[in-house]
Amino acid sequence: MPRHRHEGLETILVLDGVQSDESGDYGVGSYVVNAIGTEHSVWSDTGCVVLIQWDRPVKILEETAA
Repeated sequence: MPRHRHEGLETILVLDGVQSDESGDYGVGSYVVNAIGTEHSVWSDTGCVVLIQWDRPVKILEETAA
């Protein structure tokens, strides 16, 4: 996911694989909380399945190239 800002609280539970952002890598069972106003981009080098909850939509800060 491209760089985005959290307009509300985001919670992530990694169910399979590894999700990464600028702060590190999160494996199965990781529970990540991103506070209102924080920014990051998200990727996975090997693929992952995550459960994400936003209490407000995020604002995309950069578009990815097609």
